[in-house]
Amino acid sequence: MSKPDSDKLPDQLGPYRILRTLGRGGMGVVYQGVNLQTEETVAVKVLAAGFHHDTGLRQRFEVEIETLRKLNHPNIVRLLGFGEEEGRLFYSMEYVDGRSLEHELLAGRHFDWRETAEMGIAICAALKHAHDRGVIHRDIKPANLLIANDGTIKLSDFGIARLFGQTRLTAAGNVLGTADFMAPEQADARPVGPRSDLYSLGCVLYTVLAGRPPLVANTFVEMLKKQRTEMPLPVRQYAPSVPEEFEAILIDLLAKDPAKRIRNATILARRLSAMIHGLTRQDGAAAEVDEGALSPKEREFVFAPTIGDTPQPSGDALDAPPDPVEKTRQAKPGELSTGAKATEVFPSSAGTGMAEAPIGGAFGARGRFTEVEAEDLDQVETEDEPPPWISLQTWVLLAAAAAVALAAWYLLQPPPADRLYAQIMQTTADKTIDSYRDAEPKITQFLEHYSDDPRSGKLRAMLTSVELYLRERRFDLQAGGRGDLATLLPIERAYVEALNYMRIEPELGIAKLNALIALYDNRQDRTKPFDTTGPTGMCLELARRRLEQMRLIMQVSTADDLNLIRKQLAKADEIEPADPERAREIRQAAIDFYGNKPWAEPVLDEARRALHGDPDSTGQPARPDNQDPGNHHQRSGPDAP
Repeated sequence: MSKPDSDKLPDQLGPYRILRTLGRGGMGVVYQGVNLQTEETVAVKVLAAGFHHDTGLRQRFEVEIETLRKLNHPNIVRLLGFGEEEGRLFYSMEYVDGRSLEHELLAGRHFDWRETAEMGIAICAALKHAHDRGVIHRDIKPANLLIANDGTIKLSDFGIARLFGQTRLTAAGNVLGTADFMAPEQADARPVGPRSDLYSLGCVLYTVLAGRPPLVANTFVEMLKKQRTEMPLPVRQYAPSVPEEFEAILIDLLAKDPAKRIRNATILARRLSAMIHGLTRQDGAAAEVDEGALSPKEREFVFAPTIGDTPQPSGDALDAPPDPVEKTRQAKPGELSTGAKATEVFPSSAGTGMAEAPIGGAFGARGRFTEVEAEDLDQVETEDEPPPWISLQTWVLLAAAAAVALAAWYLLQPPPADRLYAQIMQTTADKTIDSYRDAEPKITQFLEHYSDDPRSGKLRAMLTSVELYLRERRFDLQAGGRGDLATLLPIERAYVEALNYMRIEPELGIAKLNALIALYDNRQDRTKPFDTTGPTGMCLELARRRLEQMRLIMQVSTADDLNLIRKQLAKADEIEPADPERAREIRQAAIDFYGNKPWAEPVLDEARRALHGDPDSTGQPARPDNQDPGNHHQRSGPDAP
């Protein structure tokens, strides 16, 4: 029985002899092929059979090719050519000799946190390249990350990528992507931006470290809902060896609000590199990030100067694409721009060779193929050997290039301290943790260049507030049973234990916090603040702040309770002459319920005196216990009168 047309392996597409099927998706099929002229092995993606006449899918397929034409990066699969064979659209790309990250994980491969961080840096370099050119991938997942045999990781499958300014095919209102790794705004069919890709990358890194996705659901609809509303458990609950710094990075990446995520791929890569650098020094290994494991472009990307002093926008504008890159005309749906050096190849009538002719358009007649040269892509500039002579025009170009380089150098210099400080103060005017986190890159820049400035202490306090906030949030989760206490230090476990008591018995929780401070506080001068540079100081400061918070809460709640006790004891005094037994019950109940509350002692003393024969608040002598008509059992023993 022959296969249906949709399953048949084509013999040839353009200049490529098709060898085998590499994978299938809802929109297309990917084959392994070999160029009959150059013998180069390639991957060929073909619009799936049955969709040849679907205008919308044809346009989307062409937009995917146009997207790849904008990109040329070591960590992105490169476009080689595109064409049409008997009505079937296809394009060729470099063949990655290796396996996808999904296959590696399913095969049981384990990546430690350093390998995962280095993988994240490489993907950040690819995303930075794409985002700077107005391209959002929208489907970052392990299956779309290819690991070559030499260890290079490459981003692939831009089938649902969105071009800035291109809204017709992938507009807001359509839910496109893989649900397990989809950003909340994407799951909600709202506009997406570069931070949507960073959320998906955070899901991938979490999956690699934890061995499972951040959220798990039984249905697609349930997963969309969870992506919009549910926070995943801290990754260290599944992988205790992951550093706290890495967990904090993932918490920032997986924020539901895009504005609260890490701002862009560059900042994410620097945080990952700083983490590797700092923890490697602590472990006593090499003191620098392993630059040898990175490509030249990755090293240039990761170790580039810090961001300049341009004020950062807010809201949806945070995800706007950089301007300078969009120099070329944006292609309309169904139209592809072509390079001047591309050639079009048609099968000869005899079927024995190939004839070349200048191209006239992207897709049109049957049997066309357009080869895409490297210079037709967004090529990484290389240094050519200088000619033996230099023309006047060359001198002008060199002078212009020098001027641009000088301007770039000037712009990359840190702004003056006063200007940078004013920008930080403007961002943090509301004095909230979120504003401190937004200003963190500029605060870091200020402290790096102006550490001796008298104002640096105030800025360090802001960073300390952010760190305390993140630790407190983690401790609150662990106090609720959502974390592994075995990974904590003794003082951290004691603090989490005190938080648990606080939920059940606030007074006991306060006593535990006071005991914690008394046990671990080694300050010679108790008037000075705690040293918050280490975990002990952090816990002590958090305990101090929690005590202040609880004292304020207790002042309000105990005032209400005291008013209630006084009201009930006054009622006992009022009914004493007519119903002494009921008055006694009220006083005894107040003592039983509030007797262990130190703040209630002054009020309860009156009730105790009334119960034990002392004059009560009415001024009348109370009846001794053994003469109380409600006491049916006479007292006996040495305490009896």
